[in-house]
Amino acid sequence: MLDSVLRHNLALDVGTASVRVGTGARRVVEAPSSSGQRRALAGGVVVDGEALVAILDPLLRQGRVFGMVKPRVLACAPSDVSRNERELLKDAILRSGAASVLLVPEPLAAAVGAGVDVASPYAQMVVDVGEGVTDCAVIRSGKLLESCALRVACAGMRAGIARALRADGKEGLTDGEIDLLLRERGVVHRGTRSSLDGPSLAERAVEPVIRQIMDLVTGFLQDLPDALGCELIESGIWLTGGGSLIPGLRQRFEEETGIRVMTVPNPREAVVEGARLMMPVVTALNQW
Repeated sequence: MLDSVLRHNLALDVGTASVRVGTGARRVVEAPSSSGQRRALAGGVVVDGEALVAILDPLLRQGRVFGMVKPRVLACAPSDVSRNERELLKDAILRSGAASVLLVPEPLAAAVGAGVDVASPYAQMVVDVGEGVTDCAVIRSGKLLESCALRVACAGMRAGIARALRADGKEGLTDGEIDLLLRERGVVHRGTRSSLDGPSLAERAVEPVIRQIMDLVTGFLQDLPDALGCELIESGIWLTGGGSLIPGLRQRFEEETGIRVMTVPNPREAVVEGARLMMPVVTALNQW
């Protein structure tokens, strides 16, 4: 009990684009994107532990009590994380100043943070489109029943635009300008396909990545048991992650799956918010 009183608990979303830390007081701190961030993570997982420690150390220091008592960390990872990737993430967090680390699947945290009724006896599906990974999961009664992930997401879309611009002789755009182009033009769907001008260069450039994502989701749905699929037709699909804000992506998912798709109110912070909300349960069950 004394340990619970003295030690802070932190929720941690280690993403390819940014790192977010949440506390019990609903405060979320986001580390700005940097070259170190791009070295530390790729495809939603850690590739350079030392670079990640450099990012996390100042953030976790803020969670110490009296500057000495280290915090416990509830961190999120893609549903397909390998054992080596899991250990690399935990090791980096511990070396950054955590007393202990517990990992939870990102789509489960995203569902909790988005307000999805994960305790429902009826299946709920979440598709989290982040910076480096697209993660799908079916949740029922608080458990992850089925999941799959693809290490392709928004970063791949921007890379496709950058390649297309270079091939078209249009170089010199910054990462921010390419991201703005993606957010402005969005994704080709039925409403844009009828345009007299046809899809733009940016829309054509992201289509190969969108196709991979759609194949992942539709294949995932087709492989589910019929009874589970019927439940999802009723409940719909929840779309989270920064990618869910790209214009036309929600409509494209509906066209491809034939299922109602809803973007959650807080897509970018759903994962860290979900982990924050899960911390009292973890503490009550003494899972640290």
